[in-house]
Amino acid sequence: MGRSIRFNAEADSLNCSILGPEAGPGTPEFDLYIRQLVTEMTVKAGQKCTAIRRALVPAALADQVAEAARDRLATVVVGNPAEEGVRMGALAGLEQREEVRRSVKALLSAGRIVSGDPGHVDVVGASAERGAFMAPLLLQADDPDRPEPHQVEAFGPVSTIIGYQGTDQVIELAARGRGSLAGSVVTADTSFARDVVLGLAPWHGRLLVLDRERMAPSRPATGRRCPCWLHGGPGRAGGGEEMGGVRGVLHPHAAHGGAG
Repeated sequence: MGRSIRFNAEADSLNCSILGPEAGPGTPEFDLYIRQLVTEMTVKAGQKCTAIRRALVPAALADQVAEAARDRLATVVVGNPAEEGVRMGALAGLEQREEVRRSVKALLSAGRIVSGDPGHVDVVGASAERGAFMAPLLLQADDPDRPEPHQVEAFGPVSTIIGYQGTDQVIELAARGRGSLAGSVVTADTSFARDVVLGLAPWHGRLLVLDRERMAPSRPATGRRCPCWLHGGPGRAGGGEEMGGVRGVLHPHAAHGGAG
């Protein structure tokens, strides 16, 4: 180990976004949560290692989150990005679409679809089949303890709503991602935010805390990547400094003795 090259592997990243227990419909935090969830599902058709895969919300609010997200997803136009009004394009290829569909099938063993259809999508200005298009799919887990939502990543426009009961459970559920690259906590309750951040510190990479006053005006998102933000964490997400600006460059640079 002492004379070996440095090695860093990122297997996948089941990133989560956590909604605080006080952030019900009508609060700025609820609206911010729904907006960023839909954004992360649709930007690059969800093909980002930092996209939200698990939407951890209070169990009492799960249906309301699903309804609000479904309403917002209904306005997303899929098709040729050159066409006016189109907000989401195709996946990387037909094989990628089939891989996403296989992953969705596995996820459905533990939940149900609340928005979208994996086999059908209305497309503007292109062929739905030849263009590898797919509708954004929002799922809802029936049982938060089922392993599938915490182990299977559908690398496309897919997220799963998972209800939690209390701070201890949401920390435990988030940790089941076994090391995500990026996550967020959307809450105005500083005590809840502190407990979640400290509870996930050994298990998670970057955590972005969002609320109406400190962060919402700048419109940050869970999956936003900035040169000064380091990604990477334990477990699946690896221990490196992906997207870490100069530090991300120096990490592999040092592994080769600093040679140019």
